[in-house]
Amino acid sequence: MFKRIGMALLTLSLTTAIAGTGWAAPSPAQIDVSQTSFDFDTAKPNSDAEFHHGLLLSVQADGDLVYYDRTGKQAFVLPEGIVPVTDFAEQRAVVKDSATGRYGYINTKGVLAIPCQYASAGNLSGGVAHVVLAEGAGEALIDRAGKVVTTLTEKYSSEFYFSDGLALAYAPKGGKIGFINTSGKLVIPYQYTEARGYSQGLALVKNNAGLYGYINTAGKTVIPFKYKEGSDFSEGLASVKNAKGKWGFINKQGKLSLPFQYENTGDFSEGLASVYNSAGKVGFINKQGKLVIGYQKYNRAFSFKEGIALVGISNPADNSKDKYGYINTKGELLTKLIYTGESSSFSGGYAVGMTAQGTGYILTKQGLAK
Repeated sequence: MFKRIGMALLTLSLTTAIAGTGWAAPSPAQIDVSQTSFDFDTAKPNSDAEFHHGLLLSVQADGDLVYYDRTGKQAFVLPEGIVPVTDFAEQRAVVKDSATGRYGYINTKGVLAIPCQYASAGNLSGGVAHVVLAEGAGEALIDRAGKVVTTLTEKYSSEFYFSDGLALAYAPKGGKIGFINTSGKLVIPYQYTEARGYSQGLALVKNNAGLYGYINTAGKTVIPFKYKEGSDFSEGLASVKNAKGKWGFINKQGKLSLPFQYENTGDFSEGLASVYNSAGKVGFINKQGKLVIGYQKYNRAFSFKEGIALVGISNPADNSKDKYGYINTKGELLTKLIYTGESSSFSGGYAVGMTAQGTGYILTKQGLAK
């Protein structure tokens, strides 16, 4: 078990800017970085390496799975034989009883909130979680208290991730995609060749002609099928790719808000979106299309979260040479470029910077109440 000896904080105030653009954000974020590393690696595939409800799922060097708190200490000790499975979602995390092979849920204190009684179990989303009942008794959607919300009378191939009350489902034959609701009904028929979950009331789907458009929660096409690719809606905008291979942004009415001029884009978050130029370099624009953080040496960027974004220099031929760091909304580099691309975004004021597999550092936004 990892024991934290002590974690002094080193305030980094590097102010290397991506580019001077004259755009200023009020009180740009700064970061404190722990001087002491802790035993951390991403628990793939069931974790995104971010804090959820202040808790971080990690696989340790000896293979044990644990939840850490925001200081890098083990948050709690689970009952004997109970092992973590997933990140926390909606105040619950899936755990497994290693003796019985059954699954249940713990709360954020590490206490079993729903007994380990299921043959399999998934994370909560939209207030429900999918479980397979023991002894072949069928499948159900339960709430976070363990109460059955819906007994599934049909078997679906689905991740059962619900957003706007709907989840993707895959046809038993042919691979077409539709959507089910939390009552276990297929409410949008299997008809799309690709699809993403709903975001802000719209879902990106692909038709038989290989073109993308957007449907609403009633299954009605509200943005025509005419794009080569697309993204989820975020902050009222989505990026789409035209026939010439350029990306621009549309609004929820399907009107072009920002012109097709980018080689690639990210989603808008906190008023900014990453965009890539023809040289593969990344900058950030605002919703008016102004380049507020200019192109420089970085060729990969993640979305801003809590005023901070992870950016880096990625080497596709050798990921071990990747170099990442964190910037604020002025484009100031807040840390050294010493982290890997598996480092996390900020959540609740905290992030994990990985310098190597098995080695993590807690990053803290300055000014948080202790």
